[in-house]
Amino acid sequence: MKNADASAAAELERQCFSDPWGAEEFAAIEESRLDRGFSAWRDGRMEGYVILRLVAGEGEILRIGVAPAGRRKGTGRQLVEAAKAAAEREKAEKVFLEVRAGNEAAIALYCRAGFVRYGVRKKYYRLPDEDAVLMEWTPV
Repeated sequence: MKNADASAAAELERQCFSDPWGAEEFAAIEESRLDRGFSAWRDGRMEGYVILRLVAGEGEILRIGVAPAGRRKGTGRQLVEAAKAAAEREKAEKVFLEVRAGNEAAIALYCRAGFVRYGVRKKYYRLPDEDAVLMEWTPV
């Protein structure tokens, strides 16, 4: 993901989340020592993105979004795999993420990608309030 993609990512973010990041957060990714951003495009439009943060031998998927029209077509899986591959290249020992407890499709995607549940963070999300399922993946 490049700085030039920030507006497209922010627009997609508004379609996916009730508390979206703005273009300024996405624009900062390319300059960050810690963050890696990957995007998927179809017909000249951003169909999805994933933001991975790497710190002290661990990775965290901070954001992942897929356009409603692009869901269930493999885009989310490809983005998760890109984040996992980046974490492996950087020798991360684990990758973590949080997901809304009610987002069954995302939880299933992460489980298929090898993530396992390890906890719950009560009322982590807002708009609406909802618990977060904590998940982790360990490279082999």
